[in-house]
Amino acid sequence: MLRCFLSLTLTCLISLAAPSQQSPTGAALPRPEEFLNAVFSTVVDSSFDHYYLVAGTDSCRFLKYNYDEWIKYHLKEPLAFDILNELSEKVYLSRYPYFWKQPHLQKAILITRKQADSILGSHTPLPANAPPKAKRKWRHNLDHLPIWQLNVYSFSLPQFTDDGQYAVIDLNFVCGATCGKGITCIYRLTTTGEWKLVGQYANWSS
Repeated sequence: MLRCFLSLTLTCLISLAAPSQQSPTGAALPRPEEFLNAVFSTVVDSSFDHYYLVAGTDSCRFLKYNYDEWIKYHLKEPLAFDILNELSEKVYLSRYPYFWKQPHLQKAILITRKQADSILGSHTPLPANAPPKAKRKWRHNLDHLPIWQLNVYSFSLPQFTDDGQYAVIDLNFVCGATCGKGITCIYRLTTTGEWKLVGQYANWSS
């Protein structure tokens, strides 16, 4: 009896810990990390061995959008209003915190926001009146860092249409006090199982 109870309890805990990978219509959806592994190269240089990723997700900015503007300037292929509207609704309904799962990510090294600030601060130029010795040390340390360690990335939780064919995500990166970019990307699932970028909007850049 005790064994049955423990087995049932374990099954319930596993069910709670593993989020459903099906849409309301029953379509198979990728796990967030699986999707991210397929699309992170949109903003991460493919030559990087690793990249720093803030562990907590950002908010996606696709809450509101101008359909005419997207059609005219930001879509790489025609997309129905219903699809964009559904993605926007998914973003609105899913504004809850999510933390990426390190074991399921390719190349990403998860860091806290405090660590991100420290990493970016370490290669912020020193004041003009800083001692020459300090400037030389700062330059030496900077020159010996792998390029990938100079950037920090933060992404929103991807949202999918109920049929599992389209997804939206915000991809952001910062490479210094006045260096970075944030974009909203829409992807379509191809017949070969790849996620193709079909829309892109620049939210900010510096």
